[in-house]
Amino acid sequence: MTWPSYVGNFFLVILGMREMEKPFELEFEGKVLQVSEHELAGKRVFHVSYGPGAKPLVIAVAIGANGKKFWTSIPQGRQKEATDIGKLIADHIRAKRK
Repeated sequence: MTWPSYVGNFFLVILGMREMEKPFELEFEGKVLQVSEHELAGKRVFHVSYGPGAKPLVIAVAIGANGKKFWTSIPQGRQKEATDIGKLIADHIRAKRK
């Protein structure tokens, strides 16, 4: 896939790189998730592991056709999780800056 790519009603533009986050844990719906950041085609994505036997989630920040940022799952289909967990990831990263 080349960037940007047209996906449904959105142009998918994964935002540029900054220093990679070290793996960290987040609590979500009573579970401890393992989160690691990776580079994919020169862009950043987050791999979210729910633990043994559970399907992992890969998410990234994209920019919609309206110019607004949003979290999306790769591949599409787990948007609710991407939005909820993406917010927790953003909060985690912002908290480290303070």
